[in-house]
Amino acid sequence: MGWSWPLRLFSSNCSYPRPNRLVNARRSLVMAANSALGFLASAYGDDDDDDEAATGTATAAGASTAIVVNSAPLVVDERPSGHELGMWNAVKQDKQKTQQVVYQNPTYEEMWAPAQGPSLSAHEQRSAGIKAKTTFVGAVQPFHPSSDFAFEEQYHTFNAFGFAADPSTAGASQTHDAGPSLAARAGVVGDLDRWAEARGQSVFTLRTPLDSKLEEQRKRLRLDESYAPIPSTAPELTAEQVAAIAARHKKAKDEREGRAEGGEATPMTETSTFHGASLTDYQGRSWMHPPAEARPDDEHQCFIPKRCSHTLSGHAKGVAAIRWFPRTAHLLLSAGMDSQVKIWDVHGAKKCMRTYSGHVAAVRDICFAEDGARFITCAYDRYLKLWDTETGQCISAFTNRKLPFCAKLHPNEQHMLLAGCSNKQVVQYDMRSGKVEQVYDHHLAAVNTLTFCEEARRFVTTADDKKMLVWEYGIPVPIKHIADPTLHSMPAVTKTPNDRWLLCTNLDNQITTYSASDRFKLNRKKTFKGHVVAGYACQPGVSPDGNYVMSGDTDGRLWIWDWKSCKVHRKLQCHDKVLIQALWHPIEPSTVATCSWDGTIKFWD
Repeated sequence: MGWSWPLRLFSSNCSYPRPNRLVNARRSLVMAANSALGFLASAYGDDDDDDEAATGTATAAGASTAIVVNSAPLVVDERPSGHELGMWNAVKQDKQKTQQVVYQNPTYEEMWAPAQGPSLSAHEQRSAGIKAKTTFVGAVQPFHPSSDFAFEEQYHTFNAFGFAADPSTAGASQTHDAGPSLAARAGVVGDLDRWAEARGQSVFTLRTPLDSKLEEQRKRLRLDESYAPIPSTAPELTAEQVAAIAARHKKAKDEREGRAEGGEATPMTETSTFHGASLTDYQGRSWMHPPAEARPDDEHQCFIPKRCSHTLSGHAKGVAAIRWFPRTAHLLLSAGMDSQVKIWDVHGAKKCMRTYSGHVAAVRDICFAEDGARFITCAYDRYLKLWDTETGQCISAFTNRKLPFCAKLHPNEQHMLLAGCSNKQVVQYDMRSGKVEQVYDHHLAAVNTLTFCEEARRFVTTADDKKMLVWEYGIPVPIKHIADPTLHSMPAVTKTPNDRWLLCTNLDNQITTYSASDRFKLNRKKTFKGHVVAGYACQPGVSPDGNYVMSGDTDGRLWIWDWKSCKVHRKLQCHDKVLIQALWHPIEPSTVATCSWDGTIKFWD
């Protein structure tokens, strides 16, 4: 169709397009469509001839252009073989078009070929400067899929049935010729017969018990095949034999508890041996009379000891506790694990003056009376005994058939004895009548320590229940209860000379400080650390002037801290075994006595 409009109809103000421009626009659209179809056809072509044919057809005038499409994509012909296959990815990711391109189709043998890679471990690779990567340029690590549930399942299956899946057979047992079902090593460890009986099931999936398991249980319970009790073939004991066995067991129990043959609780026969030259001196004074230089001095400065001045040996076993003679400290009382108590001369001959024997088990604690004329002993034979210091005579004995762990005489009422026992109670005895006057029983475990404070109107107890209780003397109800989830047991407590603080040995290897009056509050600024006392009741000590705190440890060392700064001043290697207690001399400014489980008592100056 041509354009036959007269030229005069068009003017400069006309907005219609000119005929030549319309023809050119149409031709441009046809050429662009042909070019796009030709480009698509060339992408699916196999050779140059097809490309030329497709191009020639596309350039022809007309809209009926033929497009040739190949449905089978091209696959790489040259694919690696052998160990090179481990460095070739069968499927690669096209990140630009977010699609996967298949380059080769591996065979069954190639899929189960052994993993290739360096044999160095991750640690060896780091030492050699190689980055540990699970790629073809780093370490090749076998992947074992596992979870917490899978581990627990196999763990309980092995404990119950004796077999479990072997996690090491995930890739190690596969060979080039055999697949997972034909592996040279079975993927089970343990009893294969049980595994076959359970048909590979685990303890979580098996609904009924195994027959072999039931058979073992039947034999253990001595049942026949019908699960009826098998009659015993052993002859029955006669009445005389049963009575003899019971009597033998009762006798052994009585011996362990220190009972007599009649079953009554009777103490051991008390004896005492004097080791001195004479019971009196040339003036007729007792061997206990203090020397003239042993005079109490309330105000004197103390100094840290440096060397061992003397060693006392006499106990066959370890020494559990030592006590100075009240006020003068010219005698030293020691409790041994050999069931003996000894008193030593400190100022004169420095030897044992008297031995007290009256217990059948190790002596746990000792306590002097205020005047030193008597003292109390408690031992693991469940007895508390009152002794005369000078004559060695046992005045009285007390027992409630429980282990006494600590014993104290009331400072103001010397006839009252308080003992913390293993039955969670603190028992108060009247030594004049031998009867129990009061029982304090709010602890939940064995009572370890008992300390009087506030002019003996109150006392503090600690026990294995990790609690500290404050009591009014004579009232069996605690007035203060100190307990905390972070608190540890305090098996040893010492009161400072000014009666203001309580030093408590904690089993978490530290010494804590509590006020000894009013609120009995913990002083967090006074904590002494560094030593190891876990498991031992190492008794802390204080210098008479209150400037130094000391304690032993499990290695036999003596630790001395400064009271103000809580820093360690000195450490002394004193004994071969645990140093259980250290006492500062109340008169001599630099003398310290230590005792240990090695059976020795040493003086340091």
